[in-house]
Amino acid sequence: MQVRQLFSKTIALLLAMQLFLIGLQAKSQIDQGNSSIETLIWMTQQYISVLVKIRSLQDKREKNDSPKLKSKR
Repeated sequence: MQVRQLFSKTIALLLAMQLFLIGLQAKSQIDQGNSSIETLIWMTQQYISVLVKIRSLQDKREKNDSPKLKSKR
């Protein structure tokens, strides 16, 4: 169980880092002269991708923690 918790925390940290890096990259795009609106649209697309990953991982976790599977173990 501890390995699973460590794995979950590691994934959460990596996803948070990915969000942070998206923000840094967006700032860099604006600094290079890209339109703020275009950058905001790009950021939104990137954030949606991360949110889809998070939701997928959450669904897998809920599926693994379901009572049906626990009774089979």
